[in-house]
Amino acid sequence: MPVVAAVACPHTPQLLIRPETEDRELVLRVHAAYAKVKRLLTEARADVICVIGGDHVEGFFLNAVPSFAVFAGTSVSGTFGRYAYTLPVHESLARAILEQGIEREFDLTYSQDLKLDYAFYVPLHFTMPQPRVPIVPLYVNVYLPPQPTPRRCYAWGRALREILDARPERVALMASGGMSHYPGTDRYASPDFDWDRQMLATLTAGRGAETARLTGEELDKAGNVELRTWITLLGAVGDARAEVLCYEPSWHHGNAMVVWPV
Repeated sequence: MPVVAAVACPHTPQLLIRPETEDRELVLRVHAAYAKVKRLLTEARADVICVIGGDHVEGFFLNAVPSFAVFAGTSVSGTFGRYAYTLPVHESLARAILEQGIEREFDLTYSQDLKLDYAFYVPLHFTMPQPRVPIVPLYVNVYLPPQPTPRRCYAWGRALREILDARPERVALMASGGMSHYPGTDRYASPDFDWDRQMLATLTAGRGAETARLTGEELDKAGNVELRTWITLLGAVGDARAEVLCYEPSWHHGNAMVVWPV
């Protein structure tokens, strides 16, 4: 069954917890874009959402930091602020991705006991169809060096699409992250919005494959280390032209919502 939806969503924590530091109207505009994604996922009648996300040292740290990982249990839980959540996992699809990814020479890590990071929960909080569908969390190391190269992320996305196209499930792909921000640094209040807009123009032109030629240094300089999750999704959607549902530059994040026809 072909992939039935492909989206990229921000997971900016302030979009959920809404502290007083935030521009209320900006937050509501991003919420409206989330609502469009929820309608898209509902109309696509997805059986499962594969979420490509990073980990803010919630599940992986000094004990193990894989480049790519799959959660392969029956359900996954986590907490973020006052939110506690448990989501069902499509275990058979997760195991198929794991086993067939390894057959394609991607050395994937898997876990059945991992805390689900807010990078996964925040976009799902706003976009999960009703009734809920199971997810498959697909981890990309975006924070702790050494990280996978953009070229390798793109290649993993291409392999993932091959695996999903051979499956019976109707699968939605969601990349979580971005855009420009500099957490934990003195540049936190100075995202690179120009870089973001140039990248969005590249994606709307259907030139997503160019992201595979980026370097880790370029992503780091632009505050876009999380774009590795998008690049993985881009490997799966190929040359499709993106549609930007919103780009809202806050004082600390470039919040973008993007969809691709599949």
